[in-house]
Amino acid sequence: MVAFSKQSCSVFWLKNTDNMDLPCSIKGRLGGPSQRRLATSITSSVLQCIWSMRCVSSVVSWCNHYTSDVSFHSAFSFLWEFCWEVIQHCTYATEIGAELHLAAYEALAYVLAALSTAPFSQFLDFMETKQTNQTIILSLDLLATTFLGNINNLLTNGVLTRSRRAVLMCWKWLCVDSLLSISSCCDENESQMKTSGSFYSDSTLQSIFIDIIESLENAGENSVVSILRCVRSVLGLIHLNRSRQNLSSLGISYEMMMQLVKSSWLLHLSCNKRRVAPIAALLSAILHPSIFPNLEMHQTNEKGPGPLKWFVETLLNEGSKSPRTIRLAALHLSGLWLMYPQTLRFYMEELKLLALYGSVAFDEDFEAELSENHEARFEVSMLAQSPDCEFTEVFINTELYARVSVAALFHQLWKQIKEKSKLETEEALQCGKLFLLKLLDSAVNDNDLSKELYKKYSSVHRRKVRVWQMICVLSHYVEEDIVEEVTSTVHTCLYRNNLPAVRQYLETFAILIYLKFPTLAEAQLVPIFHDHGMRQQALSSYVFIAANVILHSGELVVQRNHLNQLLPPIISFLTSHHHSLRSFTQLLVHTVFSKLWHILQLESSENPSIERRCFQDLKKYLAENTDCARLRVSIEGFLDVFDPDISGTPPGIFTARIESSGFECVPVSVLERVNNFLNDVREELRHSMIKDSATIKNEGLAVSKHEEGTEEKIVASQDFQKKIIPHRDSEQAASSNGAVMGNNDISRLLFEMEEDDDTFNLAVESRKEAAETVRQSRQDLIVVASLVERIPNLAGLTRTCEIFRAGGLAVGDMGVVQDKQFRLISVTAEKWVPMVEVPAESVRAFLQRKRAEGYTVVGLEQTANSVALDEFVFPAKTVVVLGREKEGIPVDIIQEAVDVCVEIPQLGVVRSLNVHVSAAIAIWDYTRQQRSRSSSSSR
Repeated sequence: MVAFSKQSCSVFWLKNTDNMDLPCSIKGRLGGPSQRRLATSITSSVLQCIWSMRCVSSVVSWCNHYTSDVSFHSAFSFLWEFCWEVIQHCTYATEIGAELHLAAYEALAYVLAALSTAPFSQFLDFMETKQTNQTIILSLDLLATTFLGNINNLLTNGVLTRSRRAVLMCWKWLCVDSLLSISSCCDENESQMKTSGSFYSDSTLQSIFIDIIESLENAGENSVVSILRCVRSVLGLIHLNRSRQNLSSLGISYEMMMQLVKSSWLLHLSCNKRRVAPIAALLSAILHPSIFPNLEMHQTNEKGPGPLKWFVETLLNEGSKSPRTIRLAALHLSGLWLMYPQTLRFYMEELKLLALYGSVAFDEDFEAELSENHEARFEVSMLAQSPDCEFTEVFINTELYARVSVAALFHQLWKQIKEKSKLETEEALQCGKLFLLKLLDSAVNDNDLSKELYKKYSSVHRRKVRVWQMICVLSHYVEEDIVEEVTSTVHTCLYRNNLPAVRQYLETFAILIYLKFPTLAEAQLVPIFHDHGMRQQALSSYVFIAANVILHSGELVVQRNHLNQLLPPIISFLTSHHHSLRSFTQLLVHTVFSKLWHILQLESSENPSIERRCFQDLKKYLAENTDCARLRVSIEGFLDVFDPDISGTPPGIFTARIESSGFECVPVSVLERVNNFLNDVREELRHSMIKDSATIKNEGLAVSKHEEGTEEKIVASQDFQKKIIPHRDSEQAASSNGAVMGNNDISRLLFEMEEDDDTFNLAVESRKEAAETVRQSRQDLIVVASLVERIPNLAGLTRTCEIFRAGGLAVGDMGVVQDKQFRLISVTAEKWVPMVEVPAESVRAFLQRKRAEGYTVVGLEQTANSVALDEFVFPAKTVVVLGREKEGIPVDIIQEAVDVCVEIPQLGVVRSLNVHVSAAIAIWDYTRQQRSRSSSSSR
C-alpha cells in the first residue's frame, strides 16, 4: 500500500498543466458540495492518490491504537516525508496547479490525523534514526510555520474560486488541529522527553492564535469543530510554555481574549443547528481551564463585563431557547467552579438561572447523538467533569440536569470545606453564603416566587419548588453570622400561603437549621406557638418542624430540653377546631410519645400526679383510638422517611426519578397525605349520610289522609316554583287571631306545614329524577383538556361540553372551577357537566385506560397522517384530546395513546385556530353525526 501510494502521489507535483482544459461551471444548481475544478484526464488520478493516502493513514491509525509492531516504521516514515513534501511544495499560479495543491492538502489532513495518534515513543525512535543535520527539519515548530505561510498564500493569491477557498479553509483547520494534537500527545508524556524544550515557540503559538481570531467570523459550518479545537489546543500550549518558563502571566491579553470570545460567539450563531459537538467544543475552548482562574477575565469594569463573564451571560441567555446548550454549559461550568471556587462570586445571577432552569422542550436527539456520534462523545469528554458524575448522569437527558449540577456543585464544595483548612476554603464558604442569601431574598421579594395565590403545577409552582430545593442543599452554609437573617426570611415564607409541595421544603430547611442551632429552636418556636392569631397552615408546619427537631436532636440533654420546652405548647393544638391541624398534631404527638416516652422523666409513684395521668391517658387514647389508628395506617412509615443527614443533600432532594414523578421530583408531603385521608373520610361520611337519609325516607313519612292527592301533586310538582318560608304562615296566623292560638289553629298550621314539606320533597325528588335523566342522555363523548392552561379556554370548553351534553370533561386541575374568571364565562356549566381531574402527567395513562374500555382516542392535531374533519366518521364512544396552546399534543401521547389524529381544514393565511374554537367545531361535528345516525335508525 505504501509503495502504491508513493507512485500515486506524483500527480500532486505535476508542473506542465498549461494545456489542460478546465470543466465548464455547473449552471442552475445552488448549494451542495463544491466540485473539483480539474481536467477530466487527471481527476481520477487525483482521487486515486487521495484515497490511497487515506487508506494508509487509516491502517496506521488502527495500528497505533491496537499494536506497536516495528514493521510499520516505514509507513510512519513515508507519512512524515509526505507531510514535508506537501507543506514545502510551491503553488503554481494557475487554477489547475492550485486545485492540485488543494487536493494535496486534503490528503495531508488524513495523514496528520494518523500521525497525531502515534505514541510518543514512536516519535523518539523515528527521530533517532535520522541524521543530526535532519533534526531541524523534524521540528514541529518549523513544520507549523511553513504550513501556515504556504496555505495562507494559496488562500489569498486569488487563483481559487470562492467556493474552493472555503473547502481549502476547512482542510486547513483540520490540519492545524492535528498538528497541535501531535504536540499535545507528546506533552502528555513529557517525562519521557529527552529535552525540556517545547515543540512550539511562543511566537508560533501567537501567530496561530491571531490567525484563528481572524478566521473565526468567516469560518464555514464544516470548520466549526476543528477551529474551536485549535483554540483549545493553542490556549493549553501557551499555558504550558508559560509554566515551564515560570511565568505567571497568561500570554493572552485582555483585549485578545475579548476579541476571541466575541468572534467565537458569532461563529456559534452562524450555525443553523445546535449540535452537541460544536457546543461542547465552544465551551471547552473559550472556558479553558488555563484561562478560567484569572479573575480579570470575570470582573466587570468601566468597559463592561470581562470576556468570560460576557460569554457565560450571553450563552445562558441564548440557552433558554436551546435545552442542550444549558445542559452542556451546566456540566462544564459546574466542573470549573468546583476547581476554581474563587470565581463563583462573579456568577450569582447565572447560578440562580441554572438553579431555577426548566424547559418544556424535550431534547430527544441528545442521548442518541452522544451514543452514535464519536465526535460528539469526544467533545463532551473534553468538558470539565461534573462534581458528582455518578449522580448527575441519571439526569443527563432531562430538564432537571442544570439544577442537579448546581446542587451537586455546592454539595461537593461543602465536603471540601469540611476536609480542608478554613484558609483554603474561605472563598468557597463565602460564595455559598452569598448564593443562599440571594435565593432567600428572591423567595421573599421576587414577583413570582413571593406569590401566595397560584395554580398547582403552574410555572410559579415549579419555580417555587426549585428555589426551595436549592435552598435545602445550601443549608450547610448557614453559620452564626447569617443565621438570624436566614431564619427571619424562613418565618416570612412559612407564614405565607403555599402549596404542600413547596411547604415541605421550607419545613425541611427549618428543621436542618434548628438541628444545627438548637438554642434557636426554643427561642423562636415557643413564641410562635403562643401566638393565637397564627394561620392554621403555618401552625401545621411549625408543629411538624418542632416534632422533628425533638425526634432528631443528637444529644440526649438537648432532646430532653426540647421535650420540656416544645411539647407542652404543641399539646394544645390537639383541641384545635381546625380538622387538619388537629389530626396532624395527633399524628406527630403520638410519634413523639412512641419514641421518646422513656425520657419524658414523669415521676412514678403510687399516686401519680395529674400531669402524668393526663399524659398516660392521652398516649393510650392516641394509640388505641380507631380513627387515630386509621390515620397512622394511611401514612405508615412515611414519617420515618425524614433523615437529617440525607434531606439536605442532592440525592435526598432529587429522590424521585423522572419516570416516577413528572413534577420536579417532589414526593407527597406528610400534611398532604393527612389531608387526603381526611377528605376520603369526609367522602365516606357523606355517602353514609345520603344512604341513611334514603333509608329513612323509604320508610313512608307521607300522611295517610292525603294519599288520594299524591298523584296530582306529582304532576304539579314538575312546575313547582313555590318558595318555602317555614314561619311565614304562623306569623300571619298569630297577627290575625291574637297572641294565643287554639288547638284547631295549631292543627291547621301543622297540616299546612306537612303539606308544604310533602310538596317540597316531591319537588326535590323530581329534580333528582330530571338530573338523572339528563345524565343518562349524555353522549359517549369525553373531552380531555388537561393540557389546556388558559382559564378562558377551559371555561368556554366547559360551557360547550354542557351545551352538547358531552359525557365528561377532563381538566388538569379541578381548582380552576373556583376561579372568578372561569365562573363568569362558564355560567354554572361546571355544575352540570361531569368533570374529572387528570393532571398533565397522567393523560397518557388515562387515555390508555379509556382505550381499554372501548373508546376511540381522537387527537385534534395537525400531523403527517391526520384525517380531515369533514372526512372522519366519529365512533359512538370517542375521547377527544386537545393539545397545549401553541405547542399542541406532545409527541409521546400521539405515538402511544392516540388512535387517530383529526385536523380541521383551514383556508386562511394565519391557519391557527384557538383550542376552544377547534374543540367546539369537533364536538359539534361529533354531535351532528350522532344525531344523523339516530334519525336514520328511527326511520
